[in-house]
Amino acid sequence: MKNRLITNLLLATLVITLGLVTWLKPGQEISNDRRITSQDMGAINTIRIERESAETLVLKQENKQWQITKPFSAPALPGKIERLLKISQIKPPVSYPLNINELEAFGLRSPTARIIFNGEALSIGQTESVHSRRYVSNIQQLFLLDDTFLHHLTAPVDTYIDTRLLPDNIQITGLQTPNITLHSDENNIWHHKQNPSLDTSSDAVHMLLDEWRFARAIHVKYQPEKITGEDVTIHLSDNKKFSFTLIRQKDDIILISSDSKLAYTLSQTKYKKMTTLPNLDTNDA
Repeated sequence: MKNRLITNLLLATLVITLGLVTWLKPGQEISNDRRITSQDMGAINTIRIERESAETLVLKQENKQWQITKPFSAPALPGKIERLLKISQIKPPVSYPLNINELEAFGLRSPTARIIFNGEALSIGQTESVHSRRYVSNIQQLFLLDDTFLHHLTAPVDTYIDTRLLPDNIQITGLQTPNITLHSDENNIWHHKQNPSLDTSSDAVHMLLDEWRFARAIHVKYQPEKITGEDVTIHLSDNKKFSFTLIRQKDDIILISSDSKLAYTLSQTKYKKMTTLPNLDTNDA
């Protein structure tokens, strides 16, 4: 009885060992705390994304702000940048030494995309059939990763553009649209050119200007072709200005920046708030 028990235990151990060998396969390694890149997330200042069926995208950090530098120039959406940076920190469940003769089998000979962090490249291949993990490689290793990030790499370039209409920390001293013209004089008193009788108290004007300062577009796209429309100008305290072309559509308003050629789509409701002074008359309450 005792001999039979020992024999059964030995057989069970042998079966488990053979199972592990079959599962791991020759050359496969269990990953520990190693990341798929050697880059520290805070030190990355350049990201390049090469796509099989879309334009190459280049993003650079300048003065602590991320910018799209290719295929056009535009401020980058912080949330998108954060998701891309997190890819560099992924800890792969398993990895293999890379055999360049097997690149075709993993879809890495002509990868779907390549993402390059500070010059360190990752190639993104096809998915394997068992767990639907995606093959990813660097120069030396082949990784199997959960397929949760490819859509960020293949998204249209426009989705990487920051949706904010204006940059942070600006002081507006004048606003000119087709239906409202506001400007402050040397005494910081606000005036409404079209209708001087309207309430142009500091509170009312600053509430309206906040609609511009914090405005976010429904979506943004690069619009290099010149389109005729109405003029919108925002004057700043440093004598600079932002100029836009206003396009009215059935349901939306589009503001096209004269400098960046970015077209910001806003709802009619939002634009109305941006061009209507609030009524702060307490007698109407």
